[in-house]
Amino acid sequence: MINYFVYALEHVYTDKTHTACKFLGYFDDMVKLKEAKKNALNLPGFKTYPKGLIIRKYHLNKIHWQNGFSNVIGEIGRDYLSELDVITEESRSIKELNLECVFQISHTYTIHTFLDDERIIGVFLNENNAKEIVDDLKNKQGFKEHQDDFIIGRFTLNNQLWTTGF
Repeated sequence: MINYFVYALEHVYTDKTHTACKFLGYFDDMVKLKEAKKNALNLPGFKTYPKGLIIRKYHLNKIHWQNGFSNVIGEIGRDYLSELDVITEESRSIKELNLECVFQISHTYTIHTFLDDERIIGVFLNENNAKEIVDDLKNKQGFKEHQDDFIIGRFTLNNQLWTTGF
């Protein structure tokens, strides 16, 4: 079985009061990703913190969170993976699949009225697969108490999400 990965572009910065993350999109092409990064660097906020633009690679169809919410992790309101995906030489970009979009599963746990902890479960090739994974995870410890808090998001590939600054 071939392992596929997708590129992700994020912006993470820390100022005197907090750390903030802005997700700019999933990409199947490094040229298009670099173009989005270049565009972002011309926008207010992004150009103030240019080192905050981070390119990552994520395995498709990998479940990152299987144990639900047993505790709050990282900075509250921000999802931190315990480890980054290690993309092997045998892995391939999803570009060769000619996909229009990918599906991200996330889960949000409300700590109190103004505070949520959101975790990215993973990125998947199709919506049916994502729905099956959500159905399975709903029965696991840490998720079964919050079954309605799963989100399946459809992300068009090579589409920059932040086109204005901050």
